Amino acid sequence: MKLKGATRALLLGTTLALAGCLEVPERLLLSDQFAPGSDCLHPSLAGSSPLPATFSLLSWNIYKQQGDWRPELTRWSAQADLLLLQEASGREGLYRWLNEQQLHWFQVAAFNWQRLPTGVLTASTGQAAQACGQRITEPATRIPKSLLASRYSLQGAAEQLLVINLHAVNFSLRGRTYQAQLDMISEAMAGHGGPVIVAGDFNRWNARRQRLLSAWASRHGLQEAQPEPDLRTRFWGYPLDGIYYRGLNLERVESMASDASDHSPLKAVFSVPGQ
Repeated sequence: MKLKGATRALLLGTTLALAGCLEVPERLLLSDQFAPGSDCLHPSLAGSSPLPATFSLLSWNIYKQQGDWRPELTRWSAQADLLLLQEASGREGLYRWLNEQQLHWFQVAAFNWQRLPTGVLTASTGQAAQACGQRITEPATRIPKSLLASRYSLQGAAEQLLVINLHAVNFSLRGRTYQAQLDMISEAMAGHGGPVIVAGDFNRWNARRQRLLSAWASRHGLQEAQPEPDLRTRFWGYPLDGIYYRGLNLERVESMASDASDHSPLKAVFSVPGQ
């Protein structure tokens, strides 16, 4: 988030909290095919094809679809097998677009604003074997942030692919809540020996956050995909968005400039080792 965006978020959070416009729904998980659930959903994989051994992923903070998002998302997500959106708002237009693309999706309802769910959303060409969502409340704004852990069958891989879609807390005294959210991801990865991707809006806008993130990634054997070209949105020189991975070959990764959001999207292609 840019400086003006950070200030905007703080003011917006305070305004919403005072006005009582922000609601935290009881049901955490939404999807295209299942009734809203609390924490985890376990779809049946009958009739669902696995992700290909070489697959592409697009990650983008879509800014609650306040800009002209449709042409950019349509162009960048072409032939993408996985789509990770942050700040996705449950407006009918987005759900309709996902249906037109024949994508299965899960969304974490971090909060409702103007009666619309807002939070991370992960969509895919194949159905997830499991989807689990979590919230964490930002100390300053009291706005919940979210993460979504999804597991997918992957051609040529002995174990499932774990994909974690993150919208990190933006304001956190001394980084404690930021670290707590990273620890949530650690718990989601615990015991998983297969390939992993952690991607999204990491909100790493100072040296302390970068140190916490780098130490956490190193502890879990995660590498960051360095895009070329690198057009990611930066604050004080630190890129806000990122893709971390392990157990996969990175074929290529790029970032693109956006007119529809205050964040630039990332697109990466991965392959299963040995394929």
